[in-house]
Amino acid sequence: MDNKELRRNFIKTAYQTLDSVVAPTPYLEITEGDNVNVTFLNGEGRLPTPKSTEITVLDIDLASLFFDDFHVLKEGVTGTGKSYTADALGHMICSSDGYLNLTLSGGAIGTSAVQPFTTFDPKKMELHVDPKKCAKYGILFLDEINAGDFKDTSRVVEGVAQVNGEREYLRLPIPDTDRYKKISIIAAMNPSDALHSHARELSIAGENRFLKFKFPNGVSENASGQPDKDISDDLHEQFWRSFQEKTGDKRGWRDIYPLVTDEQQFRAELDGATQEFIDIALSYVGNDPLEAFERNAGLLQQAGIRPLFSVRKDNDYKKILDAQSALKHGFVRRDVRKIRNLSRLLGFIKSIKDGSYNPTVSLNDVAASIGIVLESKAVNGTVDGKLMTLVNDALATYRKMTEEIGIPAGYGLRQAVWQAAVNAGQRNGFKTYIDTLRQGAVQINTQQTGNASQVVARSRMLADLVVLEHFSKTYEQDVTAALKEKGNAAFGAFAQVYEANKNKGSVYQRLDSIIR
Repeated sequence: MDNKELRRNFIKTAYQTLDSVVAPTPYLEITEGDNVNVTFLNGEGRLPTPKSTEITVLDIDLASLFFDDFHVLKEGVTGTGKSYTADALGHMICSSDGYLNLTLSGGAIGTSAVQPFTTFDPKKMELHVDPKKCAKYGILFLDEINAGDFKDTSRVVEGVAQVNGEREYLRLPIPDTDRYKKISIIAAMNPSDALHSHARELSIAGENRFLKFKFPNGVSENASGQPDKDISDDLHEQFWRSFQEKTGDKRGWRDIYPLVTDEQQFRAELDGATQEFIDIALSYVGNDPLEAFERNAGLLQQAGIRPLFSVRKDNDYKKILDAQSALKHGFVRRDVRKIRNLSRLLGFIKSIKDGSYNPTVSLNDVAASIGIVLESKAVNGTVDGKLMTLVNDALATYRKMTEEIGIPAGYGLRQAVWQAAVNAGQRNGFKTYIDTLRQGAVQINTQQTGNASQVVARSRMLADLVVLEHFSKTYEQDVTAALKEKGNAAFGAFAQVYEANKNKGSVYQRLDSIIR
């Protein structure tokens, strides 16, 4: 049986085994149509519809194990069961030998996130990192994460144990490869309110390392059925016995778990369109549209280009600023990776629910992911939904622009212009390559009036093409040599030129999602 089938059976067996243990607590519903609607369910189930996907706490916890850089943080009041699903999942897969539920606490004698990975030397009265302990656990649940030492916690979340200058990675070897599976981390915390006086607000740096969501209380939805469920001592044996019956594979969890959760084997990549939409949406939904436009316009002016459009300070503009006022802070670099991973995670969950187990990432997945990350950044007490409206504005704008210009499915507009320019340059040289880039820019720089999302999208794509032209002219000799390569080899050669020189100007980093 190949690894893909092992993975399919691993997931099926996990759901079947946990069916009698974990009550399905609804977290959110994604409805797809002309717009993408993300509804945070707070534990309330809804009647299914053909275009809706309900995602439960178990769906997210299980799916997160398949993504090394995706860490779930559950915020909720005491007693709602934040640790229960993770406990069931961890014990089922890794047993008590490979799963740990650790409650953090502050103070000089408090419990630190790094503590399970150390050994105390009584002779020297020192702590040392223990390599054997660092390779012991597959899944770690960190409770009360806002009560522990942030420095130690952040390192553990990054997959590292560090004490007194000693450093070890927290990971398991993946059989028959030279790769490793990072420890999977799920975290929880109480809100910092009057009812939880011990809890403090997690720093922005701390929140940025997780996808934080408000944990729903599923008791009212599942009524008396939920308390009846319990984690049995033989849950681990049940799971692996059932898995072995399905697959005939009798290896233990330390061999199978890292193998089936190895994201390099089953990676669902974002295509040019989804990558570009992330760039466009983040320029609009997390920033003042006028400031985003002026930043792009500044680059255009340096290149001697005057944008034929601008942001109007009308009522729609004021509504955008009102919606953005709900954010604690805007997007940071770590959020881009978070959105990409969450998009892949949603595609992964949907592939399980439709039975294909063949995940892909759509524009709708990216839009939903941006909306979820935005809501996780919202100030406590703000109304859900306003921020998702901004995401849908950006999505409608992007789809309209690509349709009007006739961009093939799966390609970004900037990517399509660049590839057309490379093809033209292969035939007729560097000058034709530059002329083709400029023709693409002319199609974007029109006098058509539109809303703020259209203005920001146009200015971002136009500015990126200007940066691409500047880069190409700066390294004309190398680009010319790349254009002389035959077929797709020219794109690879161009990418090599870019990788060798992109750090010579911070503005060149804008081209990462174009030159892939």
